Amino acid sequence: MSLLDKFKTSRRLKEAEDKVFETLEEIIDEREERGDKHLVDARELPMLKNLFRLRDIRVRDVMTPRVDMDAVDIKMKPSQFCKYIQKEQFSRYPVYDGSLDNIVGVVHAKDVLFALINKERCSIKKLMKPDVLFVSPTMRALDLLKVMQSRQIQLALIVDEHGGTDGLISLEDLLEVIVGEIDDEHDNPEEEMITRINENSLDVNAKAKLDDLEKMIGPIVDEEDRENPDIDTVGGWVIHLAGHMPSKGEVIHHEKTGIRFVIQSSNPSHIERLKILGIPSKEKLQELANKQEDES
Repeated sequence: MSLLDKFKTSRRLKEAEDKVFETLEEIIDEREERGDKHLVDARELPMLKNLFRLRDIRVRDVMTPRVDMDAVDIKMKPSQFCKYIQKEQFSRYPVYDGSLDNIVGVVHAKDVLFALINKERCSIKKLMKPDVLFVSPTMRALDLLKVMQSRQIQLALIVDEHGGTDGLISLEDLLEVIVGEIDDEHDNPEEEMITRINENSLDVNAKAKLDDLEKMIGPIVDEEDRENPDIDTVGGWVIHLAGHMPSKGEVIHHEKTGIRFVIQSSNPSHIERLKILGIPSKEKLQELANKQEDES
């Protein structure tokens, strides 16, 4: 089969798949309007609707961005790895050689732990699986779900057109789009992403959404940064402000508002926690935002 024939076949299959989804959506909507609950169980309906939504979602919409990735250096000693996973508590980690743009494998925590328990001489390089699935950020999430299920792959790396690492995505991330958040025994649903210390200070998980922070304290982000699709977390924005990866104890000043971001914990790839100090009142922040808008 020629490349053109393969392309035509692929396009026909996608069109057929879309038609099936559209027909099912129409049937379900009609039954819902009539109050007919027999087509789909009420508990299954939200999942089915999420599955419909998944066909329009791209990998970039679901992935963990580069700045929030947890990855390990190929030169890391197994004993160091154990301390690392004790804090991060994931089962699999991408392995990089030199930088995150050179992902060379995936290591499973249990393989390292078993090797240490059995007192084997081992290294991350020896224990990692060199087969890595690299995908484009524009790939449909539903297509990636099919590939990962068929190949029994739990992690995929997202790379840009230049081969640089954009982020990662797990099979669990894709399934959560359909079934909702999947908590395990290590998750802490009680943890607050943003905690108020006092009137002018906050303790913040760097993964907190910028939108949530602004809802709490008022507008602080420039319009240009707000429209940047690569900046949606507090940690990502602070890295953008600093122009580099801040280290623990570093203080980043926001000139427009006078706010200070104090890095509480970080690693070579991302900020983990920070404190936000010297926060003006909501009224003052709104006044500054209005002034900037008038000047522009």
